[in-house]
Amino acid sequence: MLLATLLSPALLLAEDSQPRAAEDADCAVEIQVVGQDSPRQRMEICQGAREALAFLANYGVTPTGSLQIEVVDSPQEHNGGAAFGSYDRRTGRISLMSMAAISGLEETPKMLGQTMDYEHFRAGVAHEIAHALFHQNGPDAQLSNAAQEYLAYATQLAVLPEPQRRQLIESADVSAWQSGDTISEVYMAFAPEKFAVKSYLHFIGMEDPSAFVTTLLNVKWFYVYVP
Repeated sequence: MLLATLLSPALLLAEDSQPRAAEDADCAVEIQVVGQDSPRQRMEICQGAREALAFLANYGVTPTGSLQIEVVDSPQEHNGGAAFGSYDRRTGRISLMSMAAISGLEETPKMLGQTMDYEHFRAGVAHEIAHALFHQNGPDAQLSNAAQEYLAYATQLAVLPEPQRRQLIESADVSAWQSGDTISEVYMAFAPEKFAVKSYLHFIGMEDPSAFVTTLLNVKWFYVYVP
């Protein structure tokens, strides 16, 4: 799941007026655009995918199949709610709401409590790539939402630029998951920003993150006990 926010339409258009070209041929994912498109948006999708793949490869999590992202203009259904990005375990496809469509919403949503910009959009792509790889590598991924959200948020914050990440950590004002804690969807539902920060801090604080990633990929229940 991906929670979002956005900039004003004027600022988004200003950023897109000076796009950095992205060649789809060099992209780590296949992009299918159903909604509104822009060179800047494609570039950020490709960059977010590359950064997520590089981060996860450090811990032995690599693609075992193709990665597809569909850009749409409407929010995605996720567990009965709306999200700006989602991974469909049935089709193996990621759906992302376009930045132009986000800018047209009446209210200004938030991505982990911060204003949505292209840096957060890119990190959101990384979040969904982590979900895709979790399902490609986890034999019981359909049972382990808490485990995959842990890894997805750790990846998202790792890709997020340091200034935004530091601000998020300071704002959340929580410590890492501790031994004996239970990582659950319930906590995430009530405090997504805190869940994200606790997961990231726990992940980067471990001596052997790869071993914990293996544990996450093989979880057969709806929550994770922290060893």
